[in-house]
Parts: sequence; C-alpha cells; structure tokens
Amino acid sequence: MIRLAARTLPVFAAIIGFAMALAAYLNFSGVRTAYLDLVRARAGMIARDIAADASAAQGFGIRLTEQRTLAELLARQAATDPLILSIDVTTPDGRVLFSSAPARAGAPAPPAGEDAAFRQAEPVIGALGAPVGEVLVRLDGATMDATVAGLRRDVLLGAVPAGLGAVATGCLLALALLSRLRARARRASAAEHADMIAEAENEMAGLRPSARR
Repeated sequence: MIRLAARTLPVFAAIIGFAMALAAYLNFSGVRTAYLDLVRARAGMIARDIAADASAAQGFGIRLTEQRTLAELLARQAATDPLILSIDVTTPDGRVLFSSAPARAGAPAPPAGEDAAFRQAEPVIGALGAPVGEVLVRLDGATMDATVAGLRRDVLLGAVPAGLGAVATGCLLALALLSRLRARARRASAAEHADMIAEAENEMAGLRPSARR
C-alpha cells in the first residue's frame, strides 16, 4: 500500500498542479485581453470622434491646418483619461499640427517603433475622400504594463493557495480510494482463500471413506 501510494500520489499531484496552473494562465490571459481591449476601445473611440469632427470641418471647406479649435478639443479629451499622454493631429508626412501637449506642436511625430507609448490612430478624411491627416492617441505604456503585472500578481496570489489546496484534497481522495481498493482486495483474497480451504476439506472428507475400506 505504501509503495503503491508513493508511486501514484506524485503523478496525481502533478496532474492536478498542471491543471491548476493552466487554469490560472487562462484566467490571467482572459483578464489581460479584456483590459487591453477596453483601453484600446476607449482610445479608438476618442480618436474616431476627433477625426469625425475634423473630417466634417473639411467637408465645409476648412482645411486641417486652419482648424485652430482642435487644440482645445484635444486638451479636453486628453484630460478625461489619466492614461493619455497626448492626442496629436498630424499631417500625412508625420508632422504634428495640433496636440494636447503644446510642446509637441510643429515637431515630427515619432515612428511607432521608436515610441514607447501605446498608440491608437484614426485617419482624417478630406472632402475628396482621401486621408489628409491622422489623429494619434498616445497612452502611457508603462502604466499599462504595471497594471497587467498587477493583474498577473493577483491571479498568482489567488491561484497558488487554491492549487495547493486542490493538490492536497486530490491526494487525500486518491489515498482514500487506494485504501478502499486495498481493503476490497483483502476481502476478496480472504474469501478466495476460505473457498480454497473449504474445497480442500471437502476433497479430504470425500477421500476418508475410501481410505477406511
């Protein structure tokens, strides 16, 4: 029994531990995806609203470079979310026309590969249906990474005790099952042994009369 338990329980514990680890990973992956999708949807909604306003002004003949009120709009929108680093309106060649951060106006927008911020862009469509610029929402990537790390830590802190508890409970159940199987095997063995003794006694009893003759 001890040898069987020593061979079986570690394998059983490893299977339960792997299942709990996989469940924790899937849980974290789902929470992380939901958080990033929420942030991306929020930034995309802001970019689309601003781009729609700029495109509508283009339809009235107001060129993108002349839409001075965009600077105030960008500043108001940026103030609604602490994750927003800046909201820029750029030209097709990447120069910042207007920005919620005034110091960025007139400077070239950094390419995506050189910008540590999380970026969400939406084109501004001109009167002829061609893009005349772009609305670029830049989010604090470091804060987003810290939030994801916090989610990972929370999931891990909840998964470790639950995993240990599941392993312990599973091992106890497996040990109880092995004990029942051992007891049943003993009873079956004892019954078989008793049947063999009874059969032998019957055979010996049958031989006694012939031995007397």
